Amino acid sequence: MGPSSLYIHIPFCIRKCLFCSFVIAVGQEHRREEYVNALVNEMKGHEGKRIKTIYFGGGTPSMLDESHLDVLMKAIRNNFTFPNGIEITLEANPESINRAKAEFLKARGFNRISLGVQSLNDRYLKFLGRGHSASMARDAYRILREAGFTNINLDLMYAFAGQTKEELEQDVRAISAMGSEHLSLYTLTIEPNSRFHAVQMKLDDDEKLAGQYLLTARILNGAGFKQYEVSNFAKPGFESVHNRNYWQGNPYIGLGVGAHGFSGQRRYWNTSNLQDYIKRAGRGDLVMEGLEELTNSQLTMEKILFGLRMNEGVPWNIVPSFKHAKIRAWIRDGFLLLEDGYLKTTDRGRLVLDELSSRLI
Repeated sequence: MGPSSLYIHIPFCIRKCLFCSFVIAVGQEHRREEYVNALVNEMKGHEGKRIKTIYFGGGTPSMLDESHLDVLMKAIRNNFTFPNGIEITLEANPESINRAKAEFLKARGFNRISLGVQSLNDRYLKFLGRGHSASMARDAYRILREAGFTNINLDLMYAFAGQTKEELEQDVRAISAMGSEHLSLYTLTIEPNSRFHAVQMKLDDDEKLAGQYLLTARILNGAGFKQYEVSNFAKPGFESVHNRNYWQGNPYIGLGVGAHGFSGQRRYWNTSNLQDYIKRAGRGDLVMEGLEELTNSQLTMEKILFGLRMNEGVPWNIVPSFKHAKIRAWIRDGFLLLEDGYLKTTDRGRLVLDELSSRLI
């Protein structure tokens, strides 16, 4: 088994965005130190394992103080084996980035920042419940550049209720003009446990959303970004190593409350209760809440489904023969294509990929 990717979940947030359904903790900043200590304890159960990427996700990892991040980076170096220069990503919200924080992150080995811009339209930022303005996002980006970061991802969200074509085009062009190396595209969806779900927020119809997706992809491709996955665009050489590891079906270690991991044959997930996690990890107990053993056929199907998300596709020779007839029908209909021995999704197919995936299962 080769090296794994390492994901560390930091749940703390100042506020809960209206679209959010992730495992987060609002108003729990006083628990940061004991949570960090719990993470260090959980790491000890993976001592000696090899890793190839590190990703701090959340929540808002940039809410951690420098001392907390120091402790975590030291613990990672003490418990895991990895070469110098691996991709180390930290998710950050614009309002939590200042010059001192940016310079600290760069000095401690972080070499990729994922900045949660979402939009440069102040009206939609307010609609989403974000804690920053467009000008704050631009300031945070500038500060990161001045601190020496040369690999920055910006999050872009679209499909807001009532969003016009002109508004979307202006937003996409403004964000792409900032000059980041990577851009992650998110469609606004109404997820259970989100505030939008609680108030029964209604979105625009699928036909409009499809048009918005195609418009966004066209603008980004014209701005020097290359789409390499359904929702991810990068300048040449700046594709996310960590996320590609997920899509290729390779192992990853998940640490923290609500985190998921995959060993190559089994999937596991931790307790999603913050106090329970801190209590159990603090004692050195297992924090795993569930475990799923996958069969070889399930693993193959997951490789196909994840692989179809990527522009490079999946080798045709791994597709089970009893799926060939259905897939060839989709090829005839223009949803998929077979090219140089690889099965790939077309632009038309990306619009309905979730539906194709569910039918393929």
